[in-house]
Amino acid sequence: MKDRKIILVCAAVLAAAVFAVSALGAGTPLLQAGFSQNPVSAAPGSDGYVQMTLNNAGSSGIYSIKVASAAGDGYVSADSSAIGSLGSLGAGQSAAYLFKFSVSGSASSGLHPLSFTIDYCSDTSGCAEINPSAIISVQSPSALQIVSVAPSTLSAGETTTLGFNLKNSGADAISNIVLSWQMPNNEILPLGTGNRQIVSNLEAGASISIPVNVSVGPSVSPGAYPMTVSLQYIDKSGAKQNVTASVGINIGGATQFDAGVQDTSSGTTSLSIANIGVNPATSVSVSIPEQQDFAASGASSVFLGNLNPGDFGIASFQIFSRGAGQNAAGQNAAGQNGFGTGARASPKNLTVEISYSDTSGTRQAVDKQIPLSLAASTFQGSGMNGMRQNGGLFGYLPYIVVVIIAVALLAWFFKFRKRKKKV
Repeated sequence: MKDRKIILVCAAVLAAAVFAVSALGAGTPLLQAGFSQNPVSAAPGSDGYVQMTLNNAGSSGIYSIKVASAAGDGYVSADSSAIGSLGSLGAGQSAAYLFKFSVSGSASSGLHPLSFTIDYCSDTSGCAEINPSAIISVQSPSALQIVSVAPSTLSAGETTTLGFNLKNSGADAISNIVLSWQMPNNEILPLGTGNRQIVSNLEAGASISIPVNVSVGPSVSPGAYPMTVSLQYIDKSGAKQNVTASVGINIGGATQFDAGVQDTSSGTTSLSIANIGVNPATSVSVSIPEQQDFAASGASSVFLGNLNPGDFGIASFQIFSRGAGQNAAGQNAAGQNGFGTGARASPKNLTVEISYSDTSGTRQAVDKQIPLSLAASTFQGSGMNGMRQNGGLFGYLPYIVVVIIAVALLAWFFKFRKRKKKV
């Protein structure tokens, strides 16, 4: 009987406890707070927004919800408009509120707290407060920069190495750098790899050049094209950052030439100059520069005009082979102007300079070496008026004078004889 009474008392106490807990839960509000940041990582000297989401997880309503204070750590601060009433929330309800914050220009990269004090009241449990904190992510200031892309001028149909030069100008190391680029119509394509390059780490203040083998399409029209370069990296705070820049790449420019001997006769050497590149060349001129083995008599430069891809032109010069013992002016030890002894020498390289304007209007010059074998000719005399070429027109000048005098004498003789007969 005694045991039965004990069991009944315990059951009554347990029922009272369950009822009390149930009644307390039904009448007690429970305010919870959560945060999100926009942008995900803020730069020093910039502003952002934090979204606070309040949720009444209790079974009774709460009212007079207000932000009593909002304070940062000296580098992050909330706008003064954050202080004020937020209204009320019924049981199970939630609401979102936006608060503006500012980041000091001297803020270091990393995570900074922004703490709130929120007061609220309810009919069942009176008034209370909670102290939630938002964590603000601050990125490194302008860490990664695209210094240059070199070379900035490429030729259509050309394969070359393009260097992307980067610099970490921030105060902290960055990691997981991903570089990619894009052209409007794939004018430039990477060879043997994709257009994404990865660098694992770059220390503060360090620079790096990323070489990429690329090819320019042979049918790409000359001109300037925009290249969009994109960079992604992870800063000190662990946030992913993005940098995008547009770089101008000039396609066109230089072309290629081939040169050879077309004909050599009567002291004249004709050179064939062909445009074997994919770009047109304008205002093309060909010249024979000063060199050891050959010299040009008379004009040393010939203008060919414009040469489109596949075109060629003929440039003719009076070219002579220099003889042994001559100086740069073609004079031998005796002070005579000469270019050899008349014997045909073994082939030597004739240097020919081809000058032209490329598609950008820039004046270009290229030297070509042409194997040439000439029978040397000798000039004699002591000046410009006394120079003559053996075997040439001046070599026959005395004979021509004699013939002219003889013809004149014969004409005078026959005329004189005819007059005499009339008399």
